[in-house]
Amino acid sequence: MADPHRYRIPSADSAHEFKEQGSRFLALLSPCASPASAACHLDSLSRRHHDATHHCWAYRCGWGAGLAERCGDDGEPSGTAGQPILRSLQEGEVSDASLVVVRWFGGVKLGTGGLARAYRASARGAIAGARLEERVLTATLLCDLPYGAQGSFRRLAKKTGAQLGTESFAEGWSVEAAVPLGTLPEFEARMAELSESWKGAVRWKSK
Repeated sequence: MADPHRYRIPSADSAHEFKEQGSRFLALLSPCASPASAACHLDSLSRRHHDATHHCWAYRCGWGAGLAERCGDDGEPSGTAGQPILRSLQEGEVSDASLVVVRWFGGVKLGTGGLARAYRASARGAIAGARLEERVLTATLLCDLPYGAQGSFRRLAKKTGAQLGTESFAEGWSVEAAVPLGTLPEFEARMAELSESWKGAVRWKSK
């Protein structure tokens, strides 16, 4: 992965249908904010498609050190369903997502290899057809600067991709900056240089 602080999230539900030797696979991808919401998604689909043979699933929530991910085979041979679904999310760098693949058995056994391929193809199809948005992990800093340093600070924010938030004006200028973790070292190094040039009048701290 090029940037470990960036990942993709689904902005809406997505579905993909796949058929293999009579079996029907329906993959349903949904935004998911927590393991609890993933459980609700699975429960809802299990009730909606109660006539299906299996409801196999995987979810990922968060990123980096805060990543939570799990999967389940729902009666399929171990490793043939949940793991291929989870790996599809991992390969797509997708998180904050719940992906359930519903299977209706068609009468022909696919074998462990065939099952894994079918679940993977279904999951990948749902991901490929989804509207995915990029999410960037950030650190929020509270920055205090003299008014004369605003121009330099704004150029630094633009260069490092920092998004400026709440501002206040008193003896100096105070502003919140959401700095991408990938550029945080550069941001803080340039802030140290700016502070030195303003004789310590430029200050910042984590919120």
